[in-house]
Amino acid sequence: MLSQENINKLHMNGIYRCDPVLEWLPSYKRDNPYWCRNWTFKVKEYKGRYAMYDTYWSTGDDHPIELTDENFDKFEYLFDLGDVRYVNTYTNWLEYPEEDRWIVPLDSGGISYTKFVVRRGADRVKERVIERIQREINDLKREIAYKERTLEDIINDDVDLKWV
Repeated sequence: MLSQENINKLHMNGIYRCDPVLEWLPSYKRDNPYWCRNWTFKVKEYKGRYAMYDTYWSTGDDHPIELTDENFDKFEYLFDLGDVRYVNTYTNWLEYPEEDRWIVPLDSGGISYTKFVVRRGADRVKERVIERIQREINDLKREIAYKERTLEDIINDDVDLKWV
């Protein structure tokens, strides 16, 4: 049973995480606890009972974990879904402060296709953006230098055109 004190702590639009607990799994899944599980959860209430549903399943898991006072502290609250947004690339995600960003599996893509999440309103760290832009400029300079060498080789007949 879940006490009113712990019910009051719940974030109904939140995402939680939990380290794998093998006892909560059927025996055939215990050798691979991430099979069809992300170990990130959404809480749902039904008839006064609360359970954690793994985010791997868009419509709800067949094996929700009922919340009790005994297992409540195993779940770590990460963020409210209304307070975050997704960022498309890992590189851009890195430009945000550590306390304003998460990498989480939130659907059937699981661990392989995690989501890059940042807190709404979070600002990028200027120095990190400058570093990225400088890297991109350096990459372009190297590419231009390579193209110039290739062009010179073509003009001087130093390369077979089938390889260009």
